[in-house]
Amino acid sequence: MSYHLQATFSRGELDPELIYRSDLELFRSSLAECRNFLTLKRGGLRRRGGTKFIAELKDSSRQGWLIPFEFGNGQYYMLEFGDHMFRIFTSEGRVGTVEVATPYSSEVLPRLKFVQSTDTLFIAGGGVAPQALMRLSELSWAIEPMSFRDGPYLDVNISPTNLKPTGTGNAVPKMTSNTAPSGVVSASNGSASAWQVFSRSEGKTVLSSGATGWVQYQFPSSVVIDAYMLQAPNDNSQNDDMPWQWNIEASNNGSDWTILDTQDGQDTWASNEWREYDFHNETAFTHYRLSFTQGGGSASDNSAIGQLVFHQAGNDQSPFTLTASGTGGINGGAGFQASDVGRHIRFRGSDGFWRWFRIHSRQSATSVKVQLFGQALQDTKAQSIWRLGAWSGTTGWPETIGWHKNRLAFAGTSEEPQKIWESQTEDFTNFSVSHVLKVSDAVTAGILSGQVNRIQWLVDDNDLIVGTTRAVRAVGKATDQDPYGPENVDQKPETNFGANDVSPIKVGSVLIYYGPYGTDMREMAYDFGSDGRVSQAVSEVQSHLFQDGISGACYQQYPDSIIWQWDQKGLGIGFTYERQQQVYGMQRHDFGGVVECMADLSGAGADTVWMIVKRTIDGQVRRYIEIMQRPFPGGAIEDAWHLDCGARYEGLPANTVSGLQHLEGEEVILYADGTDYPATVTAGEASLPNGQTAEKILVGLNVSARAKTLPFPVNAQDGSAMGRKMRVDNCSIAVLNTGTLKAGSDETFLDELIYYRAGDPAGEPAPLRTGVLDQPIETRWEDGGQLTLAASGGKPCTILAVNFGRDAEP
Repeated sequence: MSYHLQATFSRGELDPELIYRSDLELFRSSLAECRNFLTLKRGGLRRRGGTKFIAELKDSSRQGWLIPFEFGNGQYYMLEFGDHMFRIFTSEGRVGTVEVATPYSSEVLPRLKFVQSTDTLFIAGGGVAPQALMRLSELSWAIEPMSFRDGPYLDVNISPTNLKPTGTGNAVPKMTSNTAPSGVVSASNGSASAWQVFSRSEGKTVLSSGATGWVQYQFPSSVVIDAYMLQAPNDNSQNDDMPWQWNIEASNNGSDWTILDTQDGQDTWASNEWREYDFHNETAFTHYRLSFTQGGGSASDNSAIGQLVFHQAGNDQSPFTLTASGTGGINGGAGFQASDVGRHIRFRGSDGFWRWFRIHSRQSATSVKVQLFGQALQDTKAQSIWRLGAWSGTTGWPETIGWHKNRLAFAGTSEEPQKIWESQTEDFTNFSVSHVLKVSDAVTAGILSGQVNRIQWLVDDNDLIVGTTRAVRAVGKATDQDPYGPENVDQKPETNFGANDVSPIKVGSVLIYYGPYGTDMREMAYDFGSDGRVSQAVSEVQSHLFQDGISGACYQQYPDSIIWQWDQKGLGIGFTYERQQQVYGMQRHDFGGVVECMADLSGAGADTVWMIVKRTIDGQVRRYIEIMQRPFPGGAIEDAWHLDCGARYEGLPANTVSGLQHLEGEEVILYADGTDYPATVTAGEASLPNGQTAEKILVGLNVSARAKTLPFPVNAQDGSAMGRKMRVDNCSIAVLNTGTLKAGSDETFLDELIYYRAGDPAGEPAPLRTGVLDQPIETRWEDGGQLTLAASGGKPCTILAVNFGRDAEP
């Protein structure tokens, strides 16, 4: 007889093609089967926790999706997305009656990508404009399309087509006197020619004989102003007239003023020089004025300006017409489309500065109604230098989203599947660039390759890691010495192992992602030897678990560092991952149904894994939201939770548990005060037999956990015994806090190793065992010396090591 000690199971289930590869170092830490057991970071096996029933999906006939929302301060929510709606849940159940409509059909839910910033979740994908989902209060939630500023855009037009606007966005008409054609112009010096500031022509208007003063325009009705332009006098070569410190103030009565903008140090003006300023304002006022406190040059006399232009906020404007001279350059020559409504157009005015329009409505292939944002135009001249917006119903919307260096990044439309757009720094909806580029301006980068590689996901790191169908690339600084920005950006290849659209998982500094077909899991980490990121397969020795393709994954960091994933057939796959300790343990998990979604969420003391499981209950298809429970950590045996789709009763001694409609007609186990009782749910109830009562009763579906050792070779006198008949005669199993465990041959029978012993308390379940269980068992010669371990029911089971003796035929 030979003895074999297996003291670690950290590799989990091994691919069947490798079960005779005893030459591999990992062989001694692997299993032939690992089902519903977790491989622990320290090497043991622990029976996984069961699941808690939370609720049925609103519509069980359609697939749903789970998106975590972590508001902080212990407020953790799980959002149930269904067909064009979402609802809110916590671990205690649904939050009120909150239900919010969304633009997403159930078919697109698995492809949505999202990131969160405090109380707002940004969502991309689904063929619609990016959305902002907001928590306004515990019982008030909203979702709406994100409103973007100035971009992003396609390349500059190179066709002969020009665009001509009929409006300028200038809120003040071309004045011919202080009161004509409308409104009232006035100045601090009472000048009768103050109107010339708004005459739309170069010149010089003296507003004060000293260093202080003001010029004002009063509108006939209230208007929202959000930007302005100032022009220096036409004879300001000595910089002796133009104010250099001022406020823009607004009022509705001409006496109570609100400061909207303040400028200081605005000196060294050249003659006729224009400068642009903007500010945030959503309030309409009737009076607006430029009030300066420093002006008139060194002598502080004769303060004057050339022109003042107020821009009416785009949303406050009456749309005006923008006409194209032809359809060339517009949607591939097709001209404007109805799906262009809401699209941006960047337009360079005759002064050389860029403004942007938003299409309000389509009139024809060459004509649209627009509103002008940014600054007012100086005239309505036609221009051939313009750019169409990159995002629209015509060109498609970005399909993925991520963070990078305090910017919100989007990527991949149907028109430009390899393009990445990053917002301005800490201004997540602003994709504009300045007339003179600044470091904080928006960044646009294209993935360069010899073929079209659709961008699948974005991950924030020192660089922006970009997963495409054929490669993983990085977008970052071109030169390390300068800050990242539109003039210091570069993209480079990291690996030519592509990715599918499942969002990757970042574990420390390592990125875990899936190959383009979802049939392999890859680990990408920085390698000092190659001075770059290196991708290697971590699923090669468990490739059989990935053959159906991975559909999604999440990461439960605490307590056991497990990546949970599910395949296209709904099988759950756990991957215990601790790279520094070389722990790569794979397990398969049956949940008594089809797993359609998993999502991780912070919880009390540990991360929780939420699931959507499609079950057949009483002959009907039901989709349930369930939360995986923690494996038994120790303590009172009646607190263990190892049943699926379970519900728990706690209170006065009771015989019957009600409220079990979600398990109607199912054979269940009542785990009552530490003892298992089989029952069938009828009319939403299940009862303990013989009138028994208990204070704690867990009702749920049984979970069978199984582990099977590998056929370790035994040396015979005439060589290897591989292929010869072997059997296990006895085993010693080290366990921790274990209440159920069977061992033997699954083809014959399994011996129960946990039973009453002399001295155990009478009338109570057998206490949890910790130590070494020494048990003679009987298996068949045909079993090849493999040992099967099994656990079921409501009790916990943790296996630390196995030592078993085997006989082999001569």
